[in-house]
Amino acid sequence: MAPANPTPRTVRIPVITYHRVHSYATELVKSLPDLTVEPSVFFAEMKALVDNGYHSVTIRQLFDALYRGGALPSKPVLISADDGYVDDVRTILPILRRFGLRATFFVITARDTQAGFLTASQMRELDGAGMDVEDHTMSHVDLRLRSGSVLAQQIGGSKTVLQGILGHPVSAFAYPFGAFNTAVIAAVRRAGYAMAFTTQAGESASTASPYTIPRIHIGRSETASGLLSILGGNLSAAQSSSAG
Repeated sequence: MAPANPTPRTVRIPVITYHRVHSYATELVKSLPDLTVEPSVFFAEMKALVDNGYHSVTIRQLFDALYRGGALPSKPVLISADDGYVDDVRTILPILRRFGLRATFFVITARDTQAGFLTASQMRELDGAGMDVEDHTMSHVDLRLRSGSVLAQQIGGSKTVLQGILGHPVSAFAYPFGAFNTAVIAAVRRAGYAMAFTTQAGESASTASPYTIPRIHIGRSETASGLLSILGGNLSAAQSSSAG
C-alpha cells in the first residue's frame, strides 16, 4: 500500500488505543495498572460506540480516505490495541464480533513464543476474522536509541516476519512507547509502511504527516460515558499516553 495521491488531505478520525483487556486481579505478570481495562468495561465501551452510531474503520478505509478520496462512514473511529497480548483473541475479538466492530492490532513479532502473547496462529486468526494485524517492532524497544542494522531489523525485519506469518503485505506501524525522531520516521518510510501511529494527542490524520498519526489512550479508569465524551469533545494533551 503506497500513497497514490500527493494532494494534501486531512480527515478527522479519532484513533482509540487499548493494551490489555483482562481482569487485573488474575494477571500472572502484572502490567501497569492503567494499561489493563476490565472486560466488562471494554464491553460497555464497545456497546456505547455502537449504540451511539459510531462505525469502526480499518487501515484500508483510512488510507483510501486520505489518498484516494474515499468516504469514511458517519462518526468514524479506528479501534487499536497494542503489544499483541493473548487478550486480543480471548477477550477483545469476541466482544468486537458481538457488536460487528473491527479493530487494528499492533503486534510485537518476537513475542510469538512467549506466554501471554499472541502466537503466529492466533495472529492469523485475527487476520482471518477481518481484523487488521499490523507491526509494533520485533521486541518493543525505544527506537530512538537504535541505529543502523538494529533499527532496520526492528522496523523492516519485523515487517518481513509479520508478512510471512499473515501471507500478505503489512502497511501500518505503531511506535513503541510513542517514541520517535526523524531518523526513526525515515526508517519507517524506507521499510515501506504507508502510515505510522504515535501516542500523541489528536483526532486527525493527514497526508502531510502520515507517519505521526495521533491516538487517544483509553485507560483503566475510563468509562463508556467518558469515552463518548472524549470522542465528542475536545481532546486535551492529558489524554495522550506514552505507554505504547
